[in-house]
Amino acid sequence: MALWAAAELRLPIPERVRSELKAILSDQSQWSAFRAQELGMLLTGVIAQARAGEREWLCFASPLYRFLKERFHSESGLFFDAPSGFRRRFASFATQTYLSIACYQYGEFTGDVSALVMADTCVRNLIALQGPQGEWPWFFDAKSGRVLDFYEVYSVHQYGMAPALLEWAERFGRRGARDALVKGFNWVLGHNQLGRTMLVPELSLTLRSQVRKHELKSRARRMLRALRNTWLENDETLIDSADVRVRLECRSYELGWILWSFGRRTDLRDLSHNDVFEQPSCPPGD
Repeated sequence: MALWAAAELRLPIPERVRSELKAILSDQSQWSAFRAQELGMLLTGVIAQARAGEREWLCFASPLYRFLKERFHSESGLFFDAPSGFRRRFASFATQTYLSIACYQYGEFTGDVSALVMADTCVRNLIALQGPQGEWPWFFDAKSGRVLDFYEVYSVHQYGMAPALLEWAERFGRRGARDALVKGFNWVLGHNQLGRTMLVPELSLTLRSQVRKHELKSRARRMLRALRNTWLENDETLIDSADVRVRLECRSYELGWILWSFGRRTDLRDLSHNDVFEQPSCPPGD
């Protein structure tokens, strides 16, 4: 993130940060500990620096991409969450987002078509797995390419991560990307199982997710369900809305994602200038 932010803002990277990042990137024995988010952001950051003219980082791009391609890419078209281990095949929507964006970035900058194909294949599969009201599933079996659990359905995926990824997919001609983006965003505006907006404009916040009502305080059941669905090769679907609740929480990175996705877009005014965003940020009298 430091690499990407510094490149975007044209800021120098502090020497201590530069030194530690180069130590990590130069020692490939450490890479086996990378999770998808870490690898995706490192490759995205390295490409951002190279695009900004800081060519000293470019030497790390090809090795990072090669590691991604060899250790994180599944034959199903989705991405694994880790390069090895039991947890590897249990991948989240965020796993797909970080690695696909990194592949788009790398492929565009270097001209490596294989990276663009991997990213596009992942997006195509995600669109095929999107829920009937635009829900982006939370948990996948990356090995088989199946949905293990739709829940929690996170608002940040709907208005932030998916739009960031699908903007790249639109740029490279992926059919259905724009429709999937709009459908997913409208989920936040109330086109969802509960028929309620996930925005709290008077507080300038969002509601974190829609979750199974018995799993608001524990992840144990959903972990067991994922294991069971993997073992039985079940495809998970949405449950009855009577068993769904809202998680009343908002984290700062969620608001950051919507800025990343829409800060420079002017072509989706039905979303970015929806009436809900035009409401006063504070209640009258405050």
